[in-house]
Amino acid sequence: MIQFEKYHGTGNDFIFVYETPSNPSELAKRICDRHFGIGADGLMFVSESKSADIKMTYYNSDGTHATMCGNGLRCFTRFVINNHLLDKQSFTVETDAGLIPVQWDEDTVTILLDHARSTLTHDESVLPLNDFKPITLENNLVYGVFVGTLHAVVFVSDFENISELGPKLTTHPNFPNEINLNFVKIVDKNHIEVHTHERGAGWTLSCGTGVCASVVVAHALNKVYETVNIKVDGGRLEVELTIQGIQLKGPAEWIAKGETR
Repeated sequence: MIQFEKYHGTGNDFIFVYETPSNPSELAKRICDRHFGIGADGLMFVSESKSADIKMTYYNSDGTHATMCGNGLRCFTRFVINNHLLDKQSFTVETDAGLIPVQWDEDTVTILLDHARSTLTHDESVLPLNDFKPITLENNLVYGVFVGTLHAVVFVSDFENISELGPKLTTHPNFPNEINLNFVKIVDKNHIEVHTHERGAGWTLSCGTGVCASVVVAHALNKVYETVNIKVDGGRLEVELTIQGIQLKGPAEWIAKGETR
């Protein structure tokens, strides 16, 4: 039997297992299935790190490996604290996107991402990154940004026509390994709304790196201030752009624990 715990960060939900799976990709597909499994957006587990206090590994619900997940990292932090794996108010987590500092209190978990970078990787060659010059796809201006994971940002006046457009852009031929797609509505310079279609997970109630990417692009285009409150389907998050990096703050909540085959 496999013991697990489940957490969510503004509706973005994750399953944590206590031991490193022998086949994490297959386990993720099985355990995250919302009809035949427990149901979640992704699977995570803890391991030792030689460069940080602890290491996080993440697999999407379709079994694909992901370098990092913003809401997932906040839930990871809560899992680590609840299971007494570390006893610190702040610590550093090793991810495949780099080392990420986190802080926590009883209500919120805050992570600090590096400023969006412009270094291209093998799956990003068809989208200009971080110069905030869009390309036009499906009659929409699409901006690219990398904040630990690759994101595209599209500004909209409403969300009426995104249900088909989201999957179409996520899997567009311009993105050979797909892309995380964020639709952003500017409410005012302190508030935005974001809907995200994630590669490997589909529509999610929230995406931490997605809202970070959205604020980075919106701020570069002078649409928002440095501190922005974001409404997502699963609740509210806050992003602040600082000299140190991109600060993502929000709740991370325990749902349940149990065991499965």
